[in-house]
Amino acid sequence: MAKLLTTSEPLWADKFSTEIDAYQTFAATPPPVSVPALVAADDRDHVLLIEHIRGRSPVPGRDRFPPRALSPAHVTAILTALTHLGRWRPPAGAFTRTPDYLARLGRDHHHGLTTPQEHRILTDLFHQAGTVLVPGHGDPLVTNFVVRPDGQVVVIDWEHAGHYLPGHDLAVVWITLAATPKARFQIEELVAAEPPRVRAAFAMNRAMLLVRELRNHRALPPSPWRDERVAAIGRDWQAVRELLLTG
Repeated sequence: MAKLLTTSEPLWADKFSTEIDAYQTFAATPPPVSVPALVAADDRDHVLLIEHIRGRSPVPGRDRFPPRALSPAHVTAILTALTHLGRWRPPAGAFTRTPDYLARLGRDHHHGLTTPQEHRILTDLFHQAGTVLVPGHGDPLVTNFVVRPDGQVVVIDWEHAGHYLPGHDLAVVWITLAATPKARFQIEELVAAEPPRVRAAFAMNRAMLLVRELRNHRALPPSPWRDERVAAIGRDWQAVRELLLTG
């Protein structure tokens, strides 16, 4: 499979370079998850050749928020892959993308997306989470997983790969699998079994990413689909806000 960058925008060039770096890292140090094999890469001309994976998405379509529930087997496979990835130790100098959490929290507060109390709570959770970062996919949407004919799950599209506070990838899955309540329950069970710093990191990640989703969807042109999605994300954000304020 060939991937070719068709824009000169620095943002997308940077993401393309991140994906090339990820596949080169995987070729030198195999990760604990299944990924396409690297064939060749040219970062100067923005070309990436990787193994073509025969298989299908866990759900039909390309919706960021799958409208129907995933099968329990697919949920377990995805969560297992992300858990293994978070415990991996890539070589030094790999997966260099790292979010500026405090800057993101400050920006959201500045734009009125969080109240002073919520901003204070999220900042406290950030400090409780500590400084230990773990490797993550960065954008583990269901569409970034391919199920082979033998049932094995392969993880694709690594342009957001980097080091994150624990729970980032699980928070993305929690948010996007709103139509799969059992997935949310499994994620919450996994997090509950972790040390306090990991629980704090997940709580902060989930809140911060929900605010991002709400901001991004509100910026879309008005439509019935957009209004329905904003309402659904808003309900999740309200539930998470209540947990933050009472927790």
